Amino acid sequence: MNLKTAYEPFFKIGAAISRWNLYTPAHVKFLTEQFNSFTVENDMKPMFFLDGKKNKAEAEKYQLCPALTFERAIPYLEMAKAKGIAMRGHTLVWHNQTPQWFFYENYNTSSRLASRETMLARMENYIKGVLGFVQENYPGVIYAWDVVNEAINDGGFRDSLWFKTIGKDFVEMAFTFARKYAAPGVALFYNDYETALDWKRDCILKEILIPLKEKGLIDGMGMQSHLLMDHPDFKDYQTALEMYGATGLEIQITELDLHNADPSKESMHQLALRYQELFGILLAAKGTGKANITAVTFWNLLDENSWLSGFRKETSYPLLFHGKCEAKEAYYAVLENVRPKEEIDPWKFEADEKDFEVTGMPVENKGGNTMQEVYEFLKEAGVYYLATVEGDQPRVRPFGTIDMFEGKLYIQTGKVKEVSKQLQKNPKAEICAFMEGKWLRVAGKLVRDDRREAKVHMLEAYPNLKGMYSADDDNTEVLYFQDATATFSSFGAPSRSFQF
Repeated sequence: MNLKTAYEPFFKIGAAISRWNLYTPAHVKFLTEQFNSFTVENDMKPMFFLDGKKNKAEAEKYQLCPALTFERAIPYLEMAKAKGIAMRGHTLVWHNQTPQWFFYENYNTSSRLASRETMLARMENYIKGVLGFVQENYPGVIYAWDVVNEAINDGGFRDSLWFKTIGKDFVEMAFTFARKYAAPGVALFYNDYETALDWKRDCILKEILIPLKEKGLIDGMGMQSHLLMDHPDFKDYQTALEMYGATGLEIQITELDLHNADPSKESMHQLALRYQELFGILLAAKGTGKANITAVTFWNLLDENSWLSGFRKETSYPLLFHGKCEAKEAYYAVLENVRPKEEIDPWKFEADEKDFEVTGMPVENKGGNTMQEVYEFLKEAGVYYLATVEGDQPRVRPFGTIDMFEGKLYIQTGKVKEVSKQLQKNPKAEICAFMEGKWLRVAGKLVRDDRREAKVHMLEAYPNLKGMYSADDDNTEVLYFQDATATFSSFGAPSRSFQF
């Protein structure tokens, strides 16, 4: 017995996988034994389709039709084709993990935001390019796409760069282009989190699902379902599920996990009961016709892979399997919704020890462990946060200047500012920047450099500062990092650190 077989009469059962799963033979074997659908956790998000180097180097050429790369996506598509497992596409249009430069004239964040007409052209050609590549080279592999992800926030449309450049109808336009270029039979979904909240549910229905359904542009609603042990109330979840279902759209549970930081036997028993209750609700809605649920996707294969441990800052045990693909009590509880207990065999996964080793994964090297990589990340991020200490009180503020001069990493401020006074008393500082699902921390000492040439170099890098600062005034201050440690982190990869 396995999940995909037990639930085949009702809906697909899927899991999200990362590069580490893809290049771990045992995990691929496990995926295809238990699941009949999968989602790529990160590598098919916009940041990995958009070719930053080409677009920036030849901005005029690619101004309206961005250059794309499929290097990260191809291995997943090849595996899906070879193994005959269905695949969800995630995600085309999202405010997060889409490079900021994509929204600017000439792909340059020092310029102004691109016009509506430019962004509509970029959106159309981007969607056309992604769908065209997949459908031409891997026909029938992807059965559904999350066209737009997480567009609603605070009672209305999120104030994202998509919203700022195109306007409120950016969601409609994304679905218009996706419908235009999607192959027949490929379902188009809107996907969001906290979809059981009443205000968010009502807003999604009013602003997105009903209008798009009336225009024939959308096929389904994706309820992410990142749940807690005490949230949401399942009555609210059921109400939302049935209200979305009443539109006549397909419903897919797209990113299911249940955060639980307590690995004790009793706590894992409670996890099993909550999963069992949830699947009871899903099956009842499907059986009564109140919601046409067509797929349920767990967000990761194993507890150890879960993004929640990084996101929640505590080890999470949120899934049905752990360790070397071993079943937890929750696995059997989910199966008991559709099979008598006596018919469920104990799950035992068989694989050689060597198959649990990562094999053949390309090394991700964006410039190597160098100060240049730190500089490029901070420069592209545009804004980072600088933390200093004042007595026993930490102080944090946004910064935007970063410069490389004579092999050192510099920032700039004014001597009259409190941050300057704090650094002179205690030069220990840390900066942090977040971009495209990754974050960087640099911790070390900031040392003042009073040389005119260092100030000139900084001001040449940021001409807009010349209206406030001069290399010859007594206020301009540049400081460089000494004895620094840089750490790159992300939710889906091990951290890596180096010193300079």
